[in-house]
Amino acid sequence: MLAKFRVLLRAAWIEALTYRAQVIIWALTGVLPLVMLAVWRQLAADGAIGGYSGEDFIAYYISSVAIRQLTGVWIIWDLEHDIRMGEISPHLLRPYHPLVRYLTLALADKPLRALLVTPLCLITLVLAPGALPQPDMLSLAVLPLAIVLGFLVYFCMQCCIGLLGFWLTQVLALQDLWFGFYALASGYLIPLDLFPAEVTQVLALLPFRALLSFQLELLLGKLTPMQVAAGLGLQISWLLTFFVLMRWLWARGLRQYSAVGA
Repeated sequence: MLAKFRVLLRAAWIEALTYRAQVIIWALTGVLPLVMLAVWRQLAADGAIGGYSGEDFIAYYISSVAIRQLTGVWIIWDLEHDIRMGEISPHLLRPYHPLVRYLTLALADKPLRALLVTPLCLITLVLAPGALPQPDMLSLAVLPLAIVLGFLVYFCMQCCIGLLGFWLTQVLALQDLWFGFYALASGYLIPLDLFPAEVTQVLALLPFRALLSFQLELLLGKLTPMQVAAGLGLQISWLLTFFVLMRWLWARGLRQYSAVGA
């Protein structure tokens, strides 16, 4: 299975290189946090807001752009199209689970995305060296694991939405609705601790924090060891939840799968 995964990953990497312009365009469209950065820096010009200074906002939103490129998944358009047009049918006959192919597609463009955001981070450090995040050793050690878990939760969530294409024809509309919740509840647009305390407590329990905000909090050194452990537990819990849901949707969807070419 590992050999098959390597072959699929290599094929997905070649595809990502072939359509690298598309990857670049997708990466460049994820600059909405930079707009929010300009707004919050202007508001913080006269003093810190919620404990965030101007340089803190720079660190937060530049890190948000970088981490989203590492944890984000954009396979729902491929999955929805393949189910709707019946193009998933040939993969049902191949010696690997079809969803593994989408996992390799999601992984293959990560080096390109990381390469694209590296200059942005370097320029920021040159222009605003005070914005360099300074996490403690525990948070820094846990950060790679948190990024991997965030990616896997994101992947399973996208698959769950995409697999609704077995029953629905407007899955992408649900994706747009989902992204609206994601943008607010993951810390992508607004740091979660700037919401009222009651709202922050609710948002901290939702799966969206596991996708982005938890990693940002680690990078910025905002968490105690107990909070780090709780955050990892939250990620693992949501990963198991969406993995089981994904498997269930796949099994039920195949029973009544019918599409052009199916």
